[in-house]
Amino acid sequence: MSEITPASSQNLTNNFIHKTAAGVDLAPVNIKPSQILWRIELTFYCSMMCAATIALFPFLLSAFYWPIVWLTFLLSVIFVVRGRWHAKKSTPVTFSVQKQVWRFRSVNGEFTVVPFSEILMWSSVIILPLQETLSGRKHYVLAFPDSMNENDWRRLRVWLRTGLRNNL
Repeated sequence: MSEITPASSQNLTNNFIHKTAAGVDLAPVNIKPSQILWRIELTFYCSMMCAATIALFPFLLSAFYWPIVWLTFLLSVIFVVRGRWHAKKSTPVTFSVQKQVWRFRSVNGEFTVVPFSEILMWSSVIILPLQETLSGRKHYVLAFPDSMNENDWRRLRVWLRTGLRNNL
C-alpha cells in the first residue's frame, strides 16, 4: 500500500505555505537515524564487496594492479561505511508545522522549509523532500517506524494523509 502526495509544481508548493493542512499544526516529531536503514545499507555494502571479490578473483594473480584495484575498492567501501556509521550515531532531527509554517531542526539549526517534490508514504517508510526557503538547500528526511516512537509515527502519517490531501 503506497501513497504519493503530490507537491512537485511551484504553484502547489506556494499553496502549501498558505494552506498547509488546513490550518492544523503538527506538534514536533523527533526523527532519529533508523536501525532498519543501517542494516539495509550494511547488507548492500557487504554484497558489493562480495561481488567485487568474486569478479576480480580470477584476475588477482594475473597482473600486479588487480590486487591494488581490489584494495582501493575495499578501502573506499570501508571509508563510506565509517561515514554512515557516524551518520547513524548522529542526533535526531525535528520536523513540525506551527501556524502553517513548516519547520525543520537539525544540528545545523532550525530552518523554514517547504516540500519541493512528492511526499512518499508507504506503510513502512515516509520520505519527506524538504527545501529550505532561504538558502534553497534540499533535505530528504527518511522516516521508518523504528526511527520514532509509535505516537509520533501515527501522528505524522495522519497529518500527512489528511492535511495535505485537503489542499489538492
